[in-house]
Amino acid sequence: MKKDDPMYREALSWMSYRYAIGITESQSRNRLSQAERYKIFRDIEFDTEEFHALAAAFMDFLERKKIKDIVQLRDKYRECDLVWLSRNYSMGRHSYAASFCDDIMSYSNEVLSAERKVFMAMDIRRELIDHLRWCCFYISHELEETHSPIDLFFQFITDNNIDTDDKLKEYSRIEVFRASDGSVTYDTKGVEDDIKAFCFMFDIDDYIGWDELASYFLPSCHKKCRVAVNGQEFVIPYINSWIRRDNEYGKIHYEKIKVPIDKPISRFWHASIVEDYIVEDNIDE
Repeated sequence: MKKDDPMYREALSWMSYRYAIGITESQSRNRLSQAERYKIFRDIEFDTEEFHALAAAFMDFLERKKIKDIVQLRDKYRECDLVWLSRNYSMGRHSYAASFCDDIMSYSNEVLSAERKVFMAMDIRRELIDHLRWCCFYISHELEETHSPIDLFFQFITDNNIDTDDKLKEYSRIEVFRASDGSVTYDTKGVEDDIKAFCFMFDIDDYIGWDELASYFLPSCHKKCRVAVNGQEFVIPYINSWIRRDNEYGKIHYEKIKVPIDKPISRFWHASIVEDYIVEDNIDE
């Protein structure tokens, strides 16, 4: 979906209000919902000390963002807010909404600034870390800026030959952290008293696209390789990802792939670079 698609604003608004309705029930650290916290600002009386402090902070914000008036502020941030709200609604929905990451990617250059993309990428990674806890997979937040949560998860199940849901449920806790030498370490604990993780691999599959979106938004995740095809060489920018390839015996297998980012990425047509064609990887040009 592109920004000029007739369904663009309808889909964005629908998913946004679906998520925003739930925000009123969420509790913050001070036990107030988002709506209650908003009411505190709304009820500040005019020409009071609190009012002038809030106005000064707001004017400083406008100056830093180089925004001249409220109309410009509304136009600049309304669409970003709608994208953020719709992302929060779609992520974790094991339905057609899970593919909304493709739509965000397709119109992101028209809507989001470079700074906003990085913000959303980190927000997605934090959300993925929270979702993976349902699989008893705990990732230290210090790794969210440098490592893909999905990559850490699939690397663990690959290294430990976990190819069925039952094998994954043999763990009651899998903890990922950074060791003193900078390497990534996994600390595991087996199941006790028949307490098993409530997790299925097909649930994780719906997060792959969101992990790709985060990597797409983070310049640090972008790489380049040189491929040779029919006597011609091409330099292709890509991000790392994973794809599921089950065998005829019902065993689950995930394969690490390179996804080109010089063309739209789609769940329905997922391109990857053929490793046999790569003649040079991690090039700088």
